[in-house]
Amino acid sequence: MTVDPANLSAASIVERAKNILIQPRSEWDRIATEKADIGKIYVGYVLPLAVIAAVAGLIGMSVFGVSAFGVSYRVPIVAGAISAVIQVAGYVIGVYVIAVIANALAPSFGSTQDQGQAHKLMAYSFTAALLSGVFAILPALSVLGLLGLYSFVLLFIGLPRLMKTPPDKRVGYLVTLIVVGLIVFIVIGVVLGAVRGAVGGFGAQGGFTFGQSTPPRSASRGEITLPGGGSVDVGAMERAAEGYAQGGGGSVDPAQLASHLPQSLPGGFSLTSQSSGGAMGAASAEGVYENGNARLTLSVVHMGAMSGLAAIAGAANVQQNRQDANGYARTRTVEGRVITEEASNSAGTASYSVVGRGVAITAEGSGGVSIDQARAAVEAIGIERMEREFGP
Repeated sequence: MTVDPANLSAASIVERAKNILIQPRSEWDRIATEKADIGKIYVGYVLPLAVIAAVAGLIGMSVFGVSAFGVSYRVPIVAGAISAVIQVAGYVIGVYVIAVIANALAPSFGSTQDQGQAHKLMAYSFTAALLSGVFAILPALSVLGLLGLYSFVLLFIGLPRLMKTPPDKRVGYLVTLIVVGLIVFIVIGVVLGAVRGAVGGFGAQGGFTFGQSTPPRSASRGEITLPGGGSVDVGAMERAAEGYAQGGGGSVDPAQLASHLPQSLPGGFSLTSQSSGGAMGAASAEGVYENGNARLTLSVVHMGAMSGLAAIAGAANVQQNRQDANGYARTRTVEGRVITEEASNSAGTASYSVVGRGVAITAEGSGGVSIDQARAAVEAIGIERMEREFGP
């Protein structure tokens, strides 16, 4: 299906987003020949995706709320809505500014200056980063904002097709644009943050990883190296995207998830309360467990239609570590599952999460809970068992 950028409909937006994710090379070839109606590209494509990301963040923060170390908080709906509007403006402005800069930098990297092509390149490259914002609907899935890194792959593939970038200049151009993107969104974040504060808004969280991530030191042979020795296998992400269309799953009854919350956990923790809910095809169930002053919040999430996107994030093979005298934080990928763990000695807190195939389990503890107890809580439900019952 050929997408007419001058007459974008909901169906054509979905078709364009799907094509750029799962068959980027052929889709970039089509995009390169399309008329560049810059205004309609932003209003008809970038803006709707930005709204989806912002609305998902609003639902996540105001409906499901944020749970951290046994404490839950829901952002007031009015403040969240104000923040969402500001967030959308930031997305659209940011993409536009980066496109202008990308065009200005083109000659420095042996590329062809073309304002229309530059705007098409950035608008469609940001598809993955904007779509990753849907994971903000369930805070337990925030780690899947890593999907936004796939925008690096889309940009890398698009550079020679739209900007005529020669092979020996492509990596340098890519890394420069990533750094530019980081700076642009930091500046926009500061400005819009001041506006948000002035009107009393609260920072709804999105999955805009492209603008928030630390820029890579190198990008070669399909791999991006991150500070601290971590890495992202962008080649694997691209291959996983080919199976994106088959990765989605249907919705489930949140009560089904709640039925898997055990009455007790290793370490003497007993269930004191539980809740469940769902929206936009996703569902979650949460249980609070206590043992004296120690408290564990255990949640299980079904990703619904987001399962296919999660597979791309799992294929990234992210490995990242941070450690100091006070504790550590670690993200790693094991057999396609993204595992994140964090512990603070001084605060007596620990968290452990596993994002699997269509499902995720997270445990957050406070009051002296150890990382071993948080891990044991997740294992009490079992990611493999949840994948068999609820996975795609």
